[in-house]
Amino acid sequence: MRRRSRRHLSSKAKLITLAIVAVLLPTTVLSVIQYNSLVDLESKTKVAVQENLRQTMQTLTHKVEDNLKGLAKEALEPIGYADVEQSNLQSLEQHFASVKRAHPEIDRLFVCSISPIKDKEYALLYNQDGLRRFDMMQVEGNEDIYTAYKAYNGARLSRTSMTWRKDFLFWQVPSSKDNWSKNNYQYTQYIFRTVVCPDNGDTMGFAGFTFTPDYVKEEFLPQIMPALLKDCDIDDKNSALALAIVDESGGEIYATKPGVGDYEVKMAFSPVFPRWNLALGYKDTTIEALAKDNFQKNLMLTLFVLSLLILGIILTLRATAREMKLAQAKSTFVSNVSHELKTPLALIRLFAETLELGRVKSNDKAKEYYRIINNESRRLTQLINNILDFSKIEAGRKEYEFVESDITEVVEEVIRSYEYQIINAGFELNAQIEHDLPLVSIDRDAISQAVLNLINNAVKYSDESKEITVQVRSRDRSIAIEVADKGIGIPRSEQDKIFEKFYRVSTGLVHNTKGSGLGLALVKHIVEAHDGKIIVESAPGKGSCFTMLIPVNGAVAATKEMKLDGGYKVAESPHN
Repeated sequence: MRRRSRRHLSSKAKLITLAIVAVLLPTTVLSVIQYNSLVDLESKTKVAVQENLRQTMQTLTHKVEDNLKGLAKEALEPIGYADVEQSNLQSLEQHFASVKRAHPEIDRLFVCSISPIKDKEYALLYNQDGLRRFDMMQVEGNEDIYTAYKAYNGARLSRTSMTWRKDFLFWQVPSSKDNWSKNNYQYTQYIFRTVVCPDNGDTMGFAGFTFTPDYVKEEFLPQIMPALLKDCDIDDKNSALALAIVDESGGEIYATKPGVGDYEVKMAFSPVFPRWNLALGYKDTTIEALAKDNFQKNLMLTLFVLSLLILGIILTLRATAREMKLAQAKSTFVSNVSHELKTPLALIRLFAETLELGRVKSNDKAKEYYRIINNESRRLTQLINNILDFSKIEAGRKEYEFVESDITEVVEEVIRSYEYQIINAGFELNAQIEHDLPLVSIDRDAISQAVLNLINNAVKYSDESKEITVQVRSRDRSIAIEVADKGIGIPRSEQDKIFEKFYRVSTGLVHNTKGSGLGLALVKHIVEAHDGKIIVESAPGKGSCFTMLIPVNGAVAATKEMKLDGGYKVAESPHN
């Protein structure tokens, strides 16, 4: 038995080792790799979100630039080299008046000549007072024209390539400090177009215009930005993103969600508004918080999947271990049953051959041999009945036939049948049976088998103190059948397991005594089929007391088809 236990332990250890090497180790490695990937993804997510926001702002900048270029083409492209060279005042005044009527948001229009010959340099300014011409000597005395010259030079110098000759130029000039508000600077927005000589490409001058005060802030941006934001999939109402245009002082020129404050991604709103910045961020959160939240969600999902995997591994290991334990139990069962069958068959054959050969000299000896043959036959019959009943239970074909009976008669019949065998084994048998108990609906053969199994257990597992007590009495609206012994007892830790099929206590005399491991499992099934319950009270070295409680109203319960121990059927009684 020790060798068998070692083999069983070795198989279990091999199973655990295989699970660790083949499943848990790769799972652990993959989990570490996945965690490192998530950490790396968190940092890359932040960079990716910032880059995505920058691309969005660049898209907005290009669309705003394209919109203003459309207006600039209408206002400035008709002004050509001939108009500047010849100072065509009447033609320019008519054009400026037409533009002003079509676009009242334009405040001033101007044309400035640039020539190596100072006498040919001049400037034209068109505003609400009409068109005025200024010679070079008068330019510095007029703030509007002088500021336009400076703004043009600033816009031209801001370009890093020569495309400024063919493209529109944008510039912003801060207004005087008297016009600054408490939080925001006031700016004059300029748009220029360079006029070049078609023959040699030399710069001959420039044309341009400015908007009316606060037009860009109060009309242009509130009108164009919502549509542009929707095109960029940033809905200013539903999106968590917040966009703002801020000036050099940090004041908000325009904001989809005012009051956000610290925007995480900023870039110059150039070339259209070179003194302003575009800013994007998330309201009530940050990019880092979003990346961390995404990391936590992915980590929780990974842990959830990993937990399911580990749970599956554990369940698989438990199922495998259970199957191994069951296979071991079945192997032990076959070995024990073989021994149980072999012993009575050998005795029956031995004494039968002795009687057949006429070697018995006295009648008393012959009667003793007959009793031995009879007892061993009973023992063999009981063992076979247990195996057959268990087979029927496993197949779901075990049926009980309930008849109203007197339990005392059933128990007394079992005692009478096996009293001699018990006493001959050296046991003192005490029967304490109450009479006049109510009739109950029972399967007589099943109850007899259950009582006999309990008595046989008491005989098997008694050591030096050989005393068995069988009681039948009324107890709490039930009839209690008690079988008590003063044997080796059962540890408390084992008492819930002894009713399992094939289970046998692994220590002491219980382990060393041969048996099928089916007796108590059958007793439990029989009692529960009668709507009752089995109770065990035991302590090592002090004996055991098994009590079957059969309810007095069991006749009603027994008429119902029941499923016990995983679906075993109990048939309705034909007598009820």
